[in-house]
Amino acid sequence: MKILVTGAYGLVGQHICKLLEKDYPNIEITKLKYRELALIKDNSIGFDFVIHAAGYGQPLKFSQDKIETIRIHTLTTDNLFRYLRPEGKFLFISSSEIYSGSPSPNKETDIGTTTPQHSRACYIEGKRCGEAICMAYKEQGYDVKIARLALAYGPGTKKYDTRVLNQLIEQAIMNKHIELLDDGGAVRTYCYVEDAAQMMLDILFKGKDVVYNVGGQSTVSIRELAVKIASLTGCNVSLGDKPLGGAPSEVRLDMTKTLTEFPRTFVSLDEGLKRTIEYQKQLYA
Repeated sequence: MKILVTGAYGLVGQHICKLLEKDYPNIEITKLKYRELALIKDNSIGFDFVIHAAGYGQPLKFSQDKIETIRIHTLTTDNLFRYLRPEGKFLFISSSEIYSGSPSPNKETDIGTTTPQHSRACYIEGKRCGEAICMAYKEQGYDVKIARLALAYGPGTKKYDTRVLNQLIEQAIMNKHIELLDDGGAVRTYCYVEDAAQMMLDILFKGKDVVYNVGGQSTVSIRELAVKIASLTGCNVSLGDKPLGGAPSEVRLDMTKTLTEFPRTFVSLDEGLKRTIEYQKQLYA
């Protein structure tokens, strides 16, 4: 059995590959960065599974090259089906961002209300179009799964990652002080990355439906998150007064469908933060 994983060196891709190596030792894994698809010379045999995890989860990163962000989720998604056996399975890692504008918690049947003029439209509409491409291939007989991921965190990020949680930890480690840009009122529900990776593999290998939410159960405001990190690192927090900008005021998924099929015990936010802080301490040592 062969599996192709794009984005294999990103936060989520790393942990998916680790679980595959641990739990499915008989599967041959091909790990690729987004731009390495051309390295696959022989696509006549194809892969039994394809996991498309490529693409930046950092708003600052995906906004720097909006055209490339759209391509990753659309053209690359289309191209990847060429590498899949007709009887194979395809997992597209989508995002909770497609719910942007609709009230939380979001079910899989919900739809966002943002327009192509939104500041994050390259990511939101790219993911939405990627899902549409997957559904078109499903109509042709392909076995397709879509995982709408929200706020995975944990060890495995690179230095200077611009996601909020990682920035807060970086400030605590490097500056011994956390400074928020706004009042920290935005609400987020975080999911430890190992939990997210396991749920996505369950969806790929065992899922009965097509679209699933993948998120955690640790709901916290950014202000509360900063205070937790400050407590664990021995620093203090100051609040700002800037507006939120294009970020949603709340991100929270309805996990009923996913957890009914795949019950699990989640890593707590406190434990996940401890592991992530220790990792980032080593990263910046």
